[in-house]
Formats: sequence, C-alpha cells, structure tokens
Amino acid sequence: MKNTTLSFILLFAVFNLKAQQNPTLDVESYQLDNGFTIFLNPDPTATRVFGMITVSAGAKNENPDATGMAHYLEHLLFKGTTELGTYDYQKEKPHLDSISVLYEQLAKATSDELRLSIQKQINQQALKASKYGLPNEFDKLLKSIGSTGINATTSYDRTTYYNSFPAHEMEKWLDIYATRFRNPVFRSFQSELEVVYEEKNRSMDNFERRIGEQVFKHLFPKSPYGQWTVLGTTEHLKNPSLLKMYEFFEKYYVSENMALVLTGNFKQEEVKPMIAKTFKGFRTGSVEKKALPTIRPFDGIEKFNARMTPAKVGFTGYQTVSAIHPDRAVLDVYEYLLSNNSNTGLFNQLMQNNEMMYSGTIPLQYDDAGGFVFYYVPKILVQSLGAAEKKCLDIIENINSGHFDEQLFQIAKNEIQIAFKRRLANPVSRGKMIGVAFNQGRSWEDYLAYSDKVAKVSKEDLMRVGKQYFGPDRMKFISRTGLSKKNKLKKPPYKPIVTDQKESSVYSKKFNEIPSLPFSPKYIDLKKDIARTTMKSGHEIYAEENSVNDLFDLTIRFKKGALTDPIVRIIPGIVRYAGAGADSRIAFKKKFAIEGLNYRLWYDGNYLAFNLSGKHESIDKGLMLLNQLITNPKIDENAKKAYLNALNGDRKLEKRNPDIMGNALLSYAVYGERSAAKVRKSSKELKKMDFQKALKLMQEIALNYGTETTYYGRLSAQQVAEKINEHLSFSDSPQQEEYRIKKAEGVSKTKVYLVEDKKTVQNQIYFYLPGEVFDREDFAVNKAFNQYFSGGFSGLVLQEIREYRSLAYSARANYTEPDLSNQRSLFYAKIACQSDKSVEAIEVMKGLIDNMPAREERMESLKSSLQLQVVSQYPQPGNIANTIRSLERKGYTEDPNRRAFSQYQKISMDDIVAYYEKNIKGKPMAITIYGDLKNIDMDRIKALGEVIELKKTDVVSF
Repeated sequence: MKNTTLSFILLFAVFNLKAQQNPTLDVESYQLDNGFTIFLNPDPTATRVFGMITVSAGAKNENPDATGMAHYLEHLLFKGTTELGTYDYQKEKPHLDSISVLYEQLAKATSDELRLSIQKQINQQALKASKYGLPNEFDKLLKSIGSTGINATTSYDRTTYYNSFPAHEMEKWLDIYATRFRNPVFRSFQSELEVVYEEKNRSMDNFERRIGEQVFKHLFPKSPYGQWTVLGTTEHLKNPSLLKMYEFFEKYYVSENMALVLTGNFKQEEVKPMIAKTFKGFRTGSVEKKALPTIRPFDGIEKFNARMTPAKVGFTGYQTVSAIHPDRAVLDVYEYLLSNNSNTGLFNQLMQNNEMMYSGTIPLQYDDAGGFVFYYVPKILVQSLGAAEKKCLDIIENINSGHFDEQLFQIAKNEIQIAFKRRLANPVSRGKMIGVAFNQGRSWEDYLAYSDKVAKVSKEDLMRVGKQYFGPDRMKFISRTGLSKKNKLKKPPYKPIVTDQKESSVYSKKFNEIPSLPFSPKYIDLKKDIARTTMKSGHEIYAEENSVNDLFDLTIRFKKGALTDPIVRIIPGIVRYAGAGADSRIAFKKKFAIEGLNYRLWYDGNYLAFNLSGKHESIDKGLMLLNQLITNPKIDENAKKAYLNALNGDRKLEKRNPDIMGNALLSYAVYGERSAAKVRKSSKELKKMDFQKALKLMQEIALNYGTETTYYGRLSAQQVAEKINEHLSFSDSPQQEEYRIKKAEGVSKTKVYLVEDKKTVQNQIYFYLPGEVFDREDFAVNKAFNQYFSGGFSGLVLQEIREYRSLAYSARANYTEPDLSNQRSLFYAKIACQSDKSVEAIEVMKGLIDNMPAREERMESLKSSLQLQVVSQYPQPGNIANTIRSLERKGYTEDPNRRAFSQYQKISMDDIVAYYEKNIKGKPMAITIYGDLKNIDMDRIKALGEVIELKKTDVVSF
C-alpha cells in the first residue's frame, strides 16, 4: 500500500497500547474492512466524550491554481447532504447545479460588468435554492444531543471535525458524523464564501499573521507551506470552483485517509458494534502521498525587505526538519533553550537584561517540512538591527560550540516534558494528539515516547544539530516601520438568503428514531466534591485531587484587587522583571525552573493572585521561593528599563490591534472614565514611578490580607494548609475586603461611539445595555434565552447575520449572569465585519435586540439541547474548585443545573419572550464602532441615536 500514513496499522491490524502508569493513555486502534481507522481511548475521569474525524489532507494538498480549497470545503461540510440539510433535495438540486455552472463562468469572466452580471445570477439561483435548504440543521441536530464545542480546523497537513457530547448519545453522534461525509451537498456556497472573505479580512487586520506569511514565503520557497496560506489567496477566493472542490473531496475524503478518534467516558464493548454498523458503508479508497516540490535550500544569507510593522524588526530563519524526523526532539530542546515559558531561555534573557526590546523564536513543525525563525526588535534610537541580530547569532554560536549553562539545558527539557504531560491529561487535547499521530503515520506508542526522547537529549546532540541546521545558510527578512497595503474585499450586490427552517429533512426523522442509552446527570456537590479547610487565621483552602499525573497547580488569591487600589494593575508586570533577595530576576526564575516549577502573578478587581505549578515533589521548594519573592522582592534600574521598553513596545502594538482597541472602546462605553484602559498609568507616568513602591504594596497585600487558595494535586486540603503555614508568611489577623463588582454606567438614551482607524479591514462593533438585577430563580430561562438568541449556528444572531446575510465571520450576544448575587445583569453583543457591511450588520443586530422573533418550532430541539448539555457540564478535573467558588459567590447552595434540568422540559417560548421583554426589549443601548468609517452611511448611523466621535487617546491611556 502506498499510503504511508497507515503503514503502522498494516503491521498491527488490531493493537492495544498500554501506557505505563497511566491507564487514561491506553488507546485501542483497529481498522474496519473498508480501511477506515478507529482509535478508542476510554477515560473514566472524563465527564463527556470528545469525538473527532481527522482527514490526512490540508492546504498542502491543494493545487497552486486553486488555493483555500481544503479550508472552504471544511466550511461546506457543515451544510448537509442529499438527505440532511434539505427538505426537498430534488427541487433544490437544479438550482445548485446552476450555481456550480455559474461559478465556473465567473472564474473565466474577463470584465467587471460580466462578473457583476454572473454574481447576480448566482444570487438569484441561491435565493431559489434556499427555499428548500436547511443549512443549520447539522448544528441543530448536534445541539439536540447536548453537543458542545462544535468546530473544525484546517491546517497545511490535516483537516479535523470535532465536538464533545454526552456518552449516552454515542450512537446518534456516530451516525450524524458518518452521514456528513456521505453524499455531501455544497449548499449555501455563495453565503459561505462571503463568510470566508470575512475570515480572510480578519487575518489581514492581524499584522503578525501578515508578517508570518512573508517570512514563510521566503523560508519555504516553492513549497505549499510558504507559497499560499491555509485561507488561500484573495484572487482564488474571488474565483472559487465547485467542481474543483468536489474533486478535492472525492480524492482525499476516503476511508483509508480518514480516522475516527473517541476519548472520554465510554465503554469500548458498547461502542464497537455501533461503529461497525455506522461506518461500514464509508467510501473506500487510498491516497498516494502527494510529492511536494523540493524546498530549495538557502545559499548563504538571502535577504528580503518590507515595511509592515509599527517598529523595525528582523527575522532570521533556518530550514530544519519535519515533525516526524529523528532530530525533532533534539531541535525542540535547542529551541526551548533559546526561548521558553519560564522566560529563562537565552533569548528571553536578552530582554530581561535590557539588551534589546524584544527577542523570541518561531519554531515551525509540519509533517513534510520544518523551520526555525528568531526575531529581534532593537532598542529604539540606541541599537541597530544588525547589532540586535548579532547578539542572537552569538548565542547560537555558543550553543553550537557547547558553551551554555547546563542548568538551562535541564530546564528546557523539564518544560517540554511537563507541557507534554499537561496536554495528555486533557481529553480534548489528547484526542487531537491521537489524530495527529495517525496523520503522521506514527503509532500512539511512538508518540508517547516523545517525552523519553527529550529526556535522553545530550549536550553533544545539541551541538550536532546546531552545527547541522543553524549554520551560515539562512534567510534574513527585515521589516521597517510602515504598513503594507491590505487587499480589501468589497461587499457584493447580494440579496440576503433567508430560509424558512420550519421543515425537517428526511435524515432528521431517522436521526430522532435512533435510541439513546439511559443516563443520569452528574451534579456538583458544593460540600463534598472538593476538600476544604480553614486555617486558624481564617485563610481558606479548597483542594481537589489529581489522580491523572504527578503535577500540581496552586493559586493563592489575596483579597485586595484593582478596584480599591489601581497600583495593583502594574504589580504582575513589574514582578516579571523582579528578583528576590540577592538573586536577579533570571537567577531567581532559574531556581524555580530547575525544580520543574513555574510561577506567575495576575490580578482582577478583587484579588492579587500568585500561581505556582509544576512537579508534585517540588511544592515545598516552590513555596519557599515564593515566600522569598513576597518578603524580599527587588528590581534594579536595568530591569526597570527592560520592563518599560517592553511596555512601550506592547502599547505600540495595541494601537494597531483592532481587537484590543475595539474592546477598549466598549469598556469606555460601559464604564466611562473608570474603564481599565483609561485609568491605567501612561508610559510617561510609569517612567517616573518608584517601582519599589509597587513591590512594597505587593508585600503589604501578601503579608496582611486574607486569602482563598485553590489546589489541584496529590495533597489533601489539610496537607496544603500545613505546607502554606510552614513556608509562607501569612497574616495571623488578616484584613478582609468585600468582594465587589465594578458598576457599569447607566444608558439613558441610545448612543453610538465612534473611533476611526482607516487602516483596519474589519470593523469591531459592540452593543451594550444594562439589564435588571439577576434573580437566581431565572437561571434556567436565562440559559434558554442565551441559547435561543445566540447559541452557535442555530441561534438567531449567527443565523441572521452570518448564515442568511453573510455580513460577518463572527457575531455573538449574551445576557450575563453577574459574578455576585443581587447584582445587575448586562447585555453584550459583538460583530466583526468589513466596513461596507457595518451599517447593515448593526441594523440587523439592533433589530434582533429590539424585536426578537419568536420561533416556536425551535423549542423542542432547544429544550433537548439544554437538558443534555447539563449531562456533560460537570467540570473537568482541575476546574471543580473554581466552579464551586464561583457558584457560592453567586449565592447558590447547590448546583443550579439540578433544578434547571427539570425546568428545561417545561420551558416555553412564552417564557423566553417574557424574560426578554422584562430584561432587554425597549431599553436604550450603547453601540460602539471601531474601524474604517469611510464606507459608513452616517445618516443611517445618526438615525440610531446620539453620535459621539472619539480619538484613540480618549479611550486608552498610552
């Protein structure tokens, strides 16, 4: 057989891999008669099942004249088949066939007039086809069995389709996932193409992605990995071909190129017969591995230039090896030695020592290629790009010569192994890892051996690969200050495709007849599901047992936050550059990392929090080190400069980030002058600030305030308390601050806030209105309203804005449950769309908010979905303590899902409408628009309410 991705299965037709010391890693794999591969990973610690079908085909398998095909196909495989997603395929088919022919004509059109004429004909046929289509039925049926996280992803190497669901609905889930790949129909082609345009627009607003495209282009000459993106070129998106898409599907979506992965709380003996019955008719076929163009090696230093970034930045790249090459583990250690999560890497230290503004690495691992890129941003005015690059190259030369700290070498290996262990502990990430092993043609046993391979990497190994891959032949890409031109796509002259989805498909009737296994929801017991203790001084401990691995995670929340002292906001940033006692920041961080530990600080309105995580055996050492940081923090002048340089760089990037700026504008509308982005200290203020004063405040909080500690690991709550009492200097009479919520501004009349940024492709649009005080008795109807109004593709928001009108890639809304009892709820909604679609998108969203339509026909499916989501909502291990703390703060004495489960069956559309009318309907709102305002009809905007025009500096303190 030529398909190398299945070579290991031919050697082991049925095998059961027993992972040492951890039964949750056991994977059984086998093939059906048609060559379709199954991976079963039962995990009794999981609360649900993660299911995935993976296809060993992605963007690299496309032809150069039809890029973006794999990703677009991923979108269309949510739209149904000849039996699913339509209530009369025979009447729908002639119009779909006409659309296919018209798109072929569109690709050959030579004038704008002809293109416009064909586009209008496509729209006419799409409108006729939509009378019979049910494009959201797939999502609706999955939701009806309690599915969550419904999604798919496309990369260069693979395409995956997945979601989580309750185990008792296994047969239905298997059936609908098998069905989606049999006789698929690419309906809603026109509207989904517009959605893909919006996804492309979003990528063009992300300058890091655009820089990445240029770097990869030069790093992988002639290769699909560098010559086109997964989203495809704009030109190819404008001229899609349904025929080519069907050809791609027929070639790659065959049994021997696909696999099913199941991980979670199921029983193998019950699942196997279901799988055999469901997938036995899968389309057979094998795929010969595509011969990719040979990547031309570099000859010396190949230089390229552009103007694409807010500051000058350099990228130096090397061609290495694929993800499955024997040298991969060694290269990973090499790369972690340069840059890692504990910030102890040699490149990390350049920033910490104020030797340059930024430096870091971009490791690239694909199934058929590999690369390594490091980037460097020199200090403004006082350093050249060449000088910054030389510092990085000197470090690489030192490693290649064997001149590096052995402790840092061990730290790199520790970090890789711990990160690998954490990924394996999570059923979702573990399921994806199993799928990757299949795509790469590796056994699960070999995949698990990665950690051992890392452990065996020697100093000599590092020197060997360094000399082999990081030598004089390399790519050098320089971007100076400026912005590249963005290819903005215009809104086409299409009428919205609105479908009456009251009907059901032939398939849905079969689907509803498939039996479900008996089930009973598992509810959180607020008193018994975690262990608690209170220390004599009143400090609270919440402990949850980790039975999966030997790692722990501990978070200490000191009860004083940014709501009562804004200086708290800057403490975590300063501490990243602080040492303790006689140790510099780097020396201090090394003491943690060599023990397999990591620490970080964070804050919110109510807490300053310290997180410590890593190996169970090192917890005592970690707590002692943490106490040193609390009692004797130090930051020198050089570290202060490094922090300020990094901060200035971050704030420069913020100005160019539409997501960040759009959020800041929303925050201004909600909180006014009290918004977080507005009250934070400016760069000038921070430059004048005494950083020891901030560290002194950290000390005062840590030594004088009460705490809540959550722990996930092998110790009991009492044992955690004893270790904290032994190693940390907690107060014996702690001060307590009452938990509070930041008060939102009232909205007396509808206002529209505008901040213009002509450089954006997508506008960031938000809606906000204050609701009523949340009543815990309304828990169930609140969930029902949010699911009905904005519950994924079958909710009103995505349906009306994305599916029918193709106005945005993302759109969502939520009527919040506040974090504290007896507080006001807030309604939020968001749209991200291109400028010339903004007004229509706003009017559609506002129409839904002002006059929510009542679709009675959706209630049965909605009720079933809500009930079955309860079945799989028990939190995953590691999240139980935080869930319980949150529920108790909101005033619950038991899991609200217990009562809601029975209420969902009785809930009616009248209940949802009454809840909406009480809390949302008719209320004035704030609408915020950040982006390019050139194509916005201001008369239509003014008709919405009072218009307030602002500048970036009005809403953000830079």
